Amino acid sequence: MRVVIVGAGDVGTYIAEDLAESHEIAVVDTDGERVAELESTLGVTAIEGDGRSLDALEAAGIDEAEIVIASTDDDAVNVMVCGAVRNSTDAYTIARAKSADLYETWQEFDDALGIDLLLPVDRLTAAALVRTVALPGALAVSTFVDGEVEMAEFELDADADLVGKSVAEADEFPSLTFAGVIRDGTVRIPSGETVFEADDRVVVIGSPSSVRRFARRLTPGASLDPDDDVVIVGGGTVGTRIAELLEQGGYTPRLVEHDPGRVDALESQLTETTVIEGDVTTAGFLTEVSIDEADLLVGTLDDETNYVLALLAKNVGAGHTAAVVNDSEYVDLFEAAGVDVTVEPRAVVANETTRATQDYADEAATLERDSAEVLEITVDSESVLAGESIVDVAHDLPDGFVVGAVVRDGSLKTPRGGTVVQVGDRVVAFVDTDALDEVATAL
Repeated sequence: MRVVIVGAGDVGTYIAEDLAESHEIAVVDTDGERVAELESTLGVTAIEGDGRSLDALEAAGIDEAEIVIASTDDDAVNVMVCGAVRNSTDAYTIARAKSADLYETWQEFDDALGIDLLLPVDRLTAAALVRTVALPGALAVSTFVDGEVEMAEFELDADADLVGKSVAEADEFPSLTFAGVIRDGTVRIPSGETVFEADDRVVVIGSPSSVRRFARRLTPGASLDPDDDVVIVGGGTVGTRIAELLEQGGYTPRLVEHDPGRVDALESQLTETTVIEGDVTTAGFLTEVSIDEADLLVGTLDDETNYVLALLAKNVGAGHTAAVVNDSEYVDLFEAAGVDVTVEPRAVVANETTRATQDYADEAATLERDSAEVLEITVDSESVLAGESIVDVAHDLPDGFVVGAVVRDGSLKTPRGGTVVQVGDRVVAFVDTDALDEVATAL
C-alpha cells in the first residue's frame, strides 16, 4: 500500500517508522534535511516541499496513494492538505489535530473538511492515560470488539506472585489468555511450560472483568476506586479531558491550575472536580494540597515539570504517579524513576494511525516500541482459520501469532486448541511484528 505522510516532525517521523517496513511510504516536508534523513534511514521517498501544494503532493505520488496522512503541527495546514487530496484523488485521508473545537466541527461536518479520520491528539492522550490508570499496574491497555475484549500489558516485579510459575500454573482465569511475553526486548510466544521471570512484560487478552481480576492479583490493593484521591496537575486540554473522563467514571478528582482566568473557566466546565489555583512548582503548595495523601498524581505539564512532580510525589508518599511524556527520549528516565504510567502523545497517534492502515485488521494496537501488535480481525471465508480448530491450523499460522479471544454473536469465547473458528467471528490476536506480512497473507 502506498502511504503519503505530510509533515516529518516527531509524529510524522514516528508514523513513518511504524509503517515503513510494511508499506510504500513517501514523506513531504518543507525541511529538506529532515526528509533526506528519513530517506536515508527508512528508505522512504523524500519530497521537500509544502504539503498544501499539489505539485509536492503529486511528486509524492498521491495519484497512486491509498492513504494520505496530514501530521504537521498546524491544524489548518492539515485540513488544507486533506482538502487538496480529496479534490484530486480517492485516497483515504487522516489528519492529526490539536484543537478540540476542530474535532467537534469535523464530527458535525466531516464531509465538508475532506477528512476521513481526524485524530485529536489531546483527547486520545487523555483517554489512553485514563484507560491505563484505571487498571492497577498496567503499562498499556486497549479495548477491542466494542469493549468486549481487553488487552493489557504488565511488568512483573521480582516479588510478583507469577514469578517462578509456569503459564499452566497461572492459568486460573476462565476468560483470559496469556498471549505474549516480552523479555529483554524480545517477543516470546508462551506455552504452558513457559516460566515467568522478574522484569518480564506479560500481555494478556480477555474479558475486561478477567483482566481486572488478573491485575488485582499482580498488585493487591492497588486498584483505583472512585472514592480515591486523584490529583491532576495542569488545566490544559489534556488535563481537562482527563478530569472529564474521570468524572464520567464516577470519580471526583482535584485539578491544579496556576492561571486564575483558566481556573474560573474550569470551575464552570467541571461539575465534579475540585479546581485549585496554585503553582505546583513550590514545595509549600504541594504540602497545602496534601500530595502525600493522594492515591494518584497525574502530571500533564511539560516533561521536566512532570518528572520533578512525580519524584516529589513518590518521595512524600503518594500512592501512584502518571505522566504525559512528550519527548520519547525521556520515557526510560520516567520509568527508571518509578513513574507508574507514562503516555506518549505521538505514540498514541501513531497507534491510531496503524489501526487505520491495517487493511486486513479492523483494529490494531502497538506494544513495546513496535515489537508486537494486537489485532482485531473479522474472519472471512478466505482465512486459514475459517471452519477449523486452532490446533488443526497451527502449522498454517505464522510463528509469533496467538489467538487471544474469539467473539461470536456478541459472546466471548476463550480460545483453546479445540476451539473452532467460524466465518464472521471477530478474533483478537497477539502478533510479533516480524510476522505481520505472513499474517496479512494467511488471514
